[in-house]
Amino acid sequence: MRRNYSLQSDRKSRQTRAPSVVGQEQKSVNRDVKYRPQPNEMVESLMQFLVNTDYCSSTPEASLTLNSKEIFSIFEHVIRQIDPSFRIKGGVMKPEEVLVSTLKKLGYPNPLSKLHLVAPGAPQAWNSIVTALNWLREGVEHAKQLSEFSIPVAEGDGNANEKASVNKLIHELKLSLFKKKRGDPNITDSVIQNLKSSISITLGAPSDEDMKKAYDRSNEIDKELASFESNYNEENVLKEQINELNRKIQLLNEKMHNIEPEICTIKCMDDELAKSVKDVEVELKESELKLAEVRAKVKEQDDAGYGKLRQEYRVLCERFEARTRVKEELTKELEQKQLDYTRLEGVIAPTLDDYNRLVGTLRLPEYSAIAEKCNLDVCTYRKGFDVTKEIPRLIEAVTHCIDQFNMIISAKEEKVQHMIDEIKTLEASINKSHLPDLQAKLIEVKNELTKLDELLTEIDNSDEKSEEEFIKRCNEKHERLEDLKKQICEEEKRKTELNEKLFRIMEEKFMWKSQIETVNHQLSVFVPYIQTYFKEKELAARSWQTHVNLLREEARTTLKRTEDKVKKALEEVDKETQK
Repeated sequence: MRRNYSLQSDRKSRQTRAPSVVGQEQKSVNRDVKYRPQPNEMVESLMQFLVNTDYCSSTPEASLTLNSKEIFSIFEHVIRQIDPSFRIKGGVMKPEEVLVSTLKKLGYPNPLSKLHLVAPGAPQAWNSIVTALNWLREGVEHAKQLSEFSIPVAEGDGNANEKASVNKLIHELKLSLFKKKRGDPNITDSVIQNLKSSISITLGAPSDEDMKKAYDRSNEIDKELASFESNYNEENVLKEQINELNRKIQLLNEKMHNIEPEICTIKCMDDELAKSVKDVEVELKESELKLAEVRAKVKEQDDAGYGKLRQEYRVLCERFEARTRVKEELTKELEQKQLDYTRLEGVIAPTLDDYNRLVGTLRLPEYSAIAEKCNLDVCTYRKGFDVTKEIPRLIEAVTHCIDQFNMIISAKEEKVQHMIDEIKTLEASINKSHLPDLQAKLIEVKNELTKLDELLTEIDNSDEKSEEEFIKRCNEKHERLEDLKKQICEEEKRKTELNEKLFRIMEEKFMWKSQIETVNHQLSVFVPYIQTYFKEKELAARSWQTHVNLLREEARTTLKRTEDKVKKALEEVDKETQK
């Protein structure tokens, strides 16, 4: 059961006044302040209260506003109705601070600002001040109604002496209270307390010690309730922790549910990697076997025919070098023969030049030139050409010219024949020098050298191709082997990484499982404790409720009995006064 804190302010308000003669039922001083009457009504009720309580100051009844000094004076007068020693001035604090703190101690529910007390003329400030004073007035009237009563003696509860003694004590108590209210220094609290205790003893009411015990018991119950409240807070904290643990467990389950596919994929990847590693190992073994076979073949070739081929290659290289040396010698001889030929050509060159020049000079002369050289005088019919006279001379000139021409031609033919003879002698000398044989032999040697070059190039190409193929195959095998080694290293690294990741995941899974087990164990240990705690709390609340109900019943019965006695005593007093 939750605690009702509204009783605490009432207990504080009871401690400010004199202790009651009998125990009465607790009533909440807090009132519904949300319903506020009109300011005029509150001011009228406050003025009526001041008039009824003999407020000596002059109150502005015609106006609805008061200044700060009058507000402090009215507040002091209202508080002095229940505490005559109260003074708002003369202390350490300012009057507005005293007013605000006193209202807070008495349990005023609405906050009152100090600025409103300094400047009460504002509408909002005036309404809040009037509301606070009206609330204080109602509380004082309620307290006076509870404290001011007389106790009549019931019929049949005692003899006349007892009635007289009770009435006498009540009269003395009223008189003492009135004197103390008027400021009599002889009337102290101890006198009033003694009168109240004697009335209580006479009427059989609970004594102060019993009331003190009841209050102590009430305080103990309040402490127990406070402890129950703290336990309730602890219970809420534990519930929050349990909810947090449940959320964590749910998150862990979700994580485990999300991690399981990853674990399956990692396992599948691990299997695939293992298969690929096995395949790579098989390929590596096959490549190693192939490499061993290639090495064996190379060794066999070295042992069997490859050495012979190299030896033949060396022999062919030596032959080629010898042929190249012969070729160089032949080229040197050919160059020498060509040099001699050019020299001989230089010897016959002038003759050839003369011959060419002579041939170039052999041109058919024109008729005019022939006529001039033959001293021919050609006349036409216009000059009186006489055929009979000129033809014989012309024939003689022509014959003479022909003879000269024949002589020139014969001389030129002799010269040409001489040159031809010289050319023939030169050709014979060249033929005697065996130059054509050398040229033919040189051509044959060149052909053989070209054939040897082609053969050697073919052999070199075949050897180079075989070596290149062998080297290429070896390099390919080596590169393949290096690639396989790199792949194996990468696969091993990836495998180690995956194993580490899988190990971490398994560790996290094991850790979460252990945490879940510990949480479940803690819950299994803690849940019975919580259940017992709730049961004990429920039993304590029930016992406390029954105890409170008993106390309330006792208080009601005592209050009813005392009220009946007081009513009877008052009736008898009224009868006596009327007599």
